This record gives sequence, C-alpha cells and structure tokens, in this order.
Amino acid sequence: MTASRGSPRRRIVAALITAAVLADVGVAVGAAVSGMGGSGADDAAAARLSAPGPRPSVLGLTAGEVARGAAGGLQDPQTAPPAVRSSAVPTRVIIPAISVDAPLEILARDAKGVLQPPTEWADAGWYAKGPVPGDTGAAVIAGHLDTTKRAAVFVSLRQLRPGDRIDVRLSDHRTVHFTVTSARVVKKALFPTSDVYGATPDPELRLITCSEPFDEVHGVYADNLVVFASLAH
Repeated sequence: MTASRGSPRRRIVAALITAAVLADVGVAVGAAVSGMGGSGADDAAAARLSAPGPRPSVLGLTAGEVARGAAGGLQDPQTAPPAVRSSAVPTRVIIPAISVDAPLEILARDAKGVLQPPTEWADAGWYAKGPVPGDTGAAVIAGHLDTTKRAAVFVSLRQLRPGDRIDVRLSDHRTVHFTVTSARVVKKALFPTSDVYGATPDPELRLITCSEPFDEVHGVYADNLVVFASLAH
C-alpha cells in the first residue's frame, strides 16, 4: 500500500513502512511499498512519537555512535573539492510531487568525517564541500525523515518516481532543474560513499534521508534512502 503523493505522509505512517522491498542495490524509485503494520504496530509507533529521546541523525547515527566512531569512515564524504565551482550557493529545494518547498542549511562534516544533519526538522541542507547543484559533479542535499515529535522535510521522499522533478534555487536567482532517475536503500555500515559523493562527468544530485527499520534500543535508523537525480535537459 502506498500513500497519496498529493500530501506528505504522517509520521505514524512513515514509521510503519517496511524498507525491505527496496533493499536490493539499484532498485528503481517507486517500487511497491508493503508491510503496513496492524494496530499493535500503530500503538508502538505512537508510543515512540510521544517518548523522549534523541533526534535521529540524517545518517542514522546517535551522538554516542559518532563519538565511538561507529561510522567507520564508510559514510565519509569525498574530501576532494570540485574543480570548478559556481559563486552562487543553493538556498532552497522544491519537489512538487511530494509537496516539499524548503530552505537549505549549509552542512559540514564533524571531526570524524560524518555529514551532519540540518538543525531544523523542516529544513534540508546542502553539503557545502561538494559541488553546487548545477555544477559538474554530484551535489548532495540531506534532510530528516522525522523527529520524535513530528514528520520532517523528507518524510515522503520514498514516494518519488523516475521522471519526477527536483528544483534547486540558487542565491543568484537561478533555478536548476533535476530529474529523478533511481533510488537505493542502503545499510549505514555499507554506505556507498563513492556512488553518492564520487566524481561524475555531468551535474547530478543526491537526496539523502533515513530509512526504516528503526532500532528502538539505540534510537537510530538502520538504513539510509538515497535518491539519485540528473540535470534536466
């Protein structure tokens, strides 16, 4: 069962999505979503919404895991700066198919090289050491799936289909248009760093958020959802 694309999903629905249907590497965006829980799962999800706890990281890591080096370097962005860089910076991401129109924060890595998430649940963020969207290379935008209290900016990201448009507005008033090509759900311990952050011959875009399952013990998501998009022509 899938939710309507006309409006973002409520947090309780996102908490019940079974990510296994997208577990195979390279699966196309829009694969059928199954495994909606029954009333017991609804109660568990509602309890998690109301329970106090850490805000899940966009890369699925708690502060404690980052401090212990749990990422193991596998989620570290590439360190090489883009060869050619626009003087503009991205200020907003717009995804009409899932009703996203959000400001972009500037994102950086922490001391262990792990990309840090936006500070606001309703914002997305651009990895500022990577390419500017529209420049050659893979620009990266990340956002929360949810918080312990509410749905967040990328709660409906998995509803995107190949061909859906992603617009990125720049500080020089230009808008760069991308088209969704595919998506992958990946284990955080096996994060495909080179595929997400590696060099590309053309302008591309990656959107990253968390994905189920949720580890109740440690308060983190086990997986990430990565949406791949190419410059629209």
